[in-house]
Amino acid sequence: MNSVFTEYNSVDNAFSSFIKALTDIQDSAQQKWIEFKQQRSALESNMAKHTQSITGSKKISLDVGGTTFNTTEETLLKHEESFFWGMLRSGAWEPDKDSGQYFIDRSPHMFG
Repeated sequence: MNSVFTEYNSVDNAFSSFIKALTDIQDSAQQKWIEFKQQRSALESNMAKHTQSITGSKKISLDVGGTTFNTTEETLLKHEESFFWGMLRSGAWEPDKDSGQYFIDRSPHMFG
């Protein structure tokens, strides 16, 4: 009977050690996942900044009567007397919070 009890304790200790090792691996994997997401976020942010510095201007998306037009801020600000220069520099014209596009209530056929 004593040998059965000794063997049971041995198996129980091995199983407890195994569970502890699995828990440690899981904790380590979760920490690595958090670090990965932070690094990915920082990389995406740096890429966006780098892209903007290469092109010299951030990208702008316009929703003109339901049609999307993409351009750069630099293009829209070329002429100081233009509609776009006035709207973008006024600070009153904000992109849509959901789509990130600037809305223009005009026909896209006349715009493009």
